[in-house]
Formats: sequence, C-alpha cells, structure tokens
Amino acid sequence: MITCTKCGGKNSDDALACARCGNKLQSSRRSSSRPDHSAAPLEPFRHQGLPRDLMRTVKRMLEAWAYVLVLGTVAGFSIAYKVWWPLYPTVAIIALLLWFRRD
Repeated sequence: MITCTKCGGKNSDDALACARCGNKLQSSRRSSSRPDHSAAPLEPFRHQGLPRDLMRTVKRMLEAWAYVLVLGTVAGFSIAYKVWWPLYPTVAIIALLLWFRRD
C-alpha cells in the first residue's frame, strides 16, 4: 500500500495517482517494471574533438582577427599621436604574412 502525501489516503502499490485526491503518488521503493541499470558500468566519455574542416575554419578566423587587432592598434596609435609612419611597415608585414602563409 502507498500512502498519499497530500491527503493520507491508502492506494494500491501499482497506482500512479491517489484515488481520493488525484495527487501524484511517490513510492519509497522501486517498481519492478523498470529495469535496473545501476549494475551496468558506464562507458567512459571520449571526446571526439572538432572536425578538421571546422578546426581549420576556426584557426583562419582567429588569424584574421589577430591581423585586424594588430592593424587596429597601430592605426589607433597613429591617429592618437598623428604619426603615420608605423602604419606602412605594419601593413607591409601583414601583407607578407598573408602572402607566405601556408594552408
């Protein structure tokens, strides 16, 4: 017998709701209809990582953002101090890096 926690009514062991008030019943013991999976060992999780094409795309985006960050920093410095010569070698170095970059 299962006792309802709301109204105290007695219900059969296989009842899911109280016959008296309709409240959902909570059994203190496990139902025999459910299989017991607690004895089976869990399989260890193995991270598969990102697919190669996605990883390549992420690396290219990070590289592009690094170039933008460097160029933006030098441009901000040049604008703030009204000194334009640092922009020329920065643009040249970034261009050479992009030219000789391996895929």
